[in-house]
Amino acid sequence: MTRARLYLDEDVYGGVAQGLRRRGFDVLTTAEADHGAASDEEQLRFAVAEGRTLMTFNRGDFARLHAEYLAAGRQHPGIVVSEQAGIGPVVRALARLLSTTDLAQLANRLSWLSAHAERKP
Repeated sequence: MTRARLYLDEDVYGGVAQGLRRRGFDVLTTAEADHGAASDEEQLRFAVAEGRTLMTFNRGDFARLHAEYLAAGRQHPGIVVSEQAGIGPVVRALARLLSTTDLAQLANRLSWLSAHAERKP
């Protein structure tokens, strides 16, 4: 299984990257890539160029970009969207997704991550 490498857009908390790295995942943040002022389309182009699955809380814009990519016959290494939740639930949900889904399964897909389901009663 080839694990996806993640690119977290600027809306995703830096603590998510730290938590995933502690679990052995390859993660790059927008800040680390010095792309903080880049548009959503530029963020996705960068993720594609780097072969990284993009993770964002920005469902609307990236759902549109995903549809535009597919309509134009372009490919991407996957887009994962989530509602905003705490760092812990997002890290656990992403770690579970990345541990059970390989890069080929994420490619050219818009995947919904339900981090709120990770909350404990």
